[in-house]
Amino acid sequence: MRIYELYYLKNQQKLKKIIKAKNLNTAQTMALKQNLQIISLKELKKQSRIKISDTLFCAFFKEFALLLNAGLSIKEALNLMSENSSKHLKDAAKELSVNLNSGQSLSVAFSNLALNLNLSELSLIKMGEKTGNLAHIFSQIAELRTKLILNKKRFKKAIHYPCLVFLALFGAFLFLMFFVVPEFLDIFESLGANLPLMTQILLNIYVFLSENYLSLICVFVGFLSGFIVIYKKSVKFAFWVDLMLLKFPFFSRFILYHQNYYFFMIFSLLLQSGNALSQAFHLASSSVENKFLKEKFKQIELSLGQGLELSLAFKKAEIFDELVISLLHSAMKSGTLDLLSAKIAHFYEEKQEDFIEIFLKFLEPLMTLLVGILVLFLALGIFLPMWELSSGV
Repeated sequence: MRIYELYYLKNQQKLKKIIKAKNLNTAQTMALKQNLQIISLKELKKQSRIKISDTLFCAFFKEFALLLNAGLSIKEALNLMSENSSKHLKDAAKELSVNLNSGQSLSVAFSNLALNLNLSELSLIKMGEKTGNLAHIFSQIAELRTKLILNKKRFKKAIHYPCLVFLALFGAFLFLMFFVVPEFLDIFESLGANLPLMTQILLNIYVFLSENYLSLICVFVGFLSGFIVIYKKSVKFAFWVDLMLLKFPFFSRFILYHQNYYFFMIFSLLLQSGNALSQAFHLASSSVENKFLKEKFKQIELSLGQGLELSLAFKKAEIFDELVISLLHSAMKSGTLDLLSAKIAHFYEEKQEDFIEIFLKFLEPLMTLLVGILVLFLALGIFLPMWELSSGV
């Protein structure tokens, strides 16, 4: 999808709108269907779009909330941010100010800004406009994104060590294969001795890699590129991949805990902001990224639309703990769904943290064992025939 900047005339006033479309003709058709009087329509190039990192995103909303709490108006806060913030935040504040000055509401102005706000966050801003409690909403959005950053860091921390060890092992293995094994191969061939099975396996691996390394590199790069392209283009393939990820012990728990935490946290905030249950559920479920889990949430939404009680609809999905089902049942009876949803989010957050701690605790000895196995394999493959030859002399 491409992004187009549309300037149009309404009530003798020049307004701006961002349109996402496949091409210019489609964007023009979309504008005409909305009966907009087009002044200009052009594609925004990648370098002209304001895109900021999650860290700067949080800083933007925290600063915005702080200035609003200090009693400044939205326009005063934006003017101050455009003067004192970092370059990226200045650009975002200026662009937002331009959107507001063109007559757009705050939620629409944010949606036309390339800050990667999801539907749930935009809905929170819209509710903040109605209630007048924008400072609190902005703080909540910053807090949500901050927790998302922390979750990403936890995940990176969990896989950083095994990836590093794996790369080191792989690099050491290739080094031995291409620089050490050939030297011993010449020695073994000159002696004409019968080689042990371990050594034969090692030499066969060397021969295979030395003859096919270019083909293997091309196959790997081609497979990886094709996988990424197909995942982005094919809904069915993406669904299958996301389903397979949920079959692996580590990934399944981490993804499930993370997605459920994020859903219930947003669900709670939307309910507290005054959204109806059905609307809050729809917006919160849009934040779920895993395609298989998203389909499960769609099934829950369908069950709710058919009149099924909330806890029963969640139980039918078969992806939630019994404790969560019980809490939802109690929440519907007591009318405290917004508060208990926040507690459920905290429950999944704690489960995720505990799981990562346990995973890291058992990971180090496991990787040490793998290193030992590889070293033993290489040592036996190279030195076993030499020991046999020396003992036979």
